[in-house]
Amino acid sequence: MKRTMVALLCIALAAGSLAGCGGNKDKKEVPVNTEAKAEDKPEVGSKGNPQKEEDTEEEQKEEEKDNTEVSGENENSQDAEEENEADMSEDLTMTTLKSSAGTIDYTSLEGLELEAGGHIAVVVKSTKTGYWVTVKKGMEAAVKDLNKKLEYKGDDKIKLSFEGPSDETDVESQINIIDAVLAENPNVLCLAAIDMESCQAQLETAEENGIPVVVLDSGVVTGTVDSVCSTDNKAAGADAAKKLAEAVGSSGEIAVMAHIESSESSQDRVKGFTDELTANYPDIKIVNLSYENEETSVREMAAKVLEDNPNLKGYFCTNQVTADDVLEALKEAEREEIAVVGFDAGKTQKEAIKDGREAGVIAQNPYGMGYATAVAAARAWLGLENDSFINPGYQWIDAASLDDEKLKNYLYE
Repeated sequence: MKRTMVALLCIALAAGSLAGCGGNKDKKEVPVNTEAKAEDKPEVGSKGNPQKEEDTEEEQKEEEKDNTEVSGENENSQDAEEENEADMSEDLTMTTLKSSAGTIDYTSLEGLELEAGGHIAVVVKSTKTGYWVTVKKGMEAAVKDLNKKLEYKGDDKIKLSFEGPSDETDVESQINIIDAVLAENPNVLCLAAIDMESCQAQLETAEENGIPVVVLDSGVVTGTVDSVCSTDNKAAGADAAKKLAEAVGSSGEIAVMAHIESSESSQDRVKGFTDELTANYPDIKIVNLSYENEETSVREMAAKVLEDNPNLKGYFCTNQVTADDVLEALKEAEREEIAVVGFDAGKTQKEAIKDGREAGVIAQNPYGMGYATAVAAARAWLGLENDSFINPGYQWIDAASLDDEKLKNYLYE
């Protein structure tokens, strides 16, 4: 039809009734979102021509239609991509969570009719380590499942924000982040406190503003919280003691490198470890207990321990950061015969287990912890009951089980 119109216009020009023709070099092409050849693209007529203006409006409508179709295709593509993601429901991280986390199934979204456009805010100890990256993946998966179940799209989607300092010892930065997050008035706050005694004012602010708080990984001493989702750190510490005792032959000198002392998880892991040794391994002596701090690096502290204790047979490390740095210190000191038991399972520790430089690790369930925390947060938001303690479980991983397909999601980069 458009070609017919151009032909009629040119015939009219030939008769002298109009002043120009379609070949005018000053004419511009209408941008269209198609792959049509250049000669098929329509040209814009002069303002004084009603028919041309009508054609232009039609073309603009066509362009808008094309753009809408492309946008719809992109959205459909994203939806398809989400549906093609691996189904984690039967993974060990999730089946363990379902069976042993508490009296409630924290893999279920039943009854979670959340308000559209709501906000689940998360503040953790750090956003940098593989452990916290995996926690975030679990939380994102839960929120994505919620949005899919509720059929929320665009601005109606439940929003998840995930923030924290880069350094797990930076208490002040974390407090500032919590203050900023609370100022946004989220529907619920999920918190992993670096210092279990530092958040009193923030917890009071949350309570005053009707913002429920779900704690993950490490608890707090004071303040009102709805639930705590955490590894049973005392039990895990006790199991670590048993494994290290086995590795050193139930006797000799060992050392402990723990993450920041003000963290509840650090204190509980150390207590579980030392209580087990005291009760059942009297021939093992702890010659040094050091805590991660801002004054001296873990590697420097470990190097000093190795220098002062030439007969050291074993080292227990309470998280990924301390384990990675102790392994590096052992390598630099050429003391890699010392048995190491660590926590968490990032790249450095996986390689150390393969190489025989680490006996094994207590691998937490960060994906399951993230998923369960998000579900508990949704329940708290709605005023539904949660267990006071949600246990996502942990696994012992050593050279014999490192390549076990069932355990792969307990490992991370």
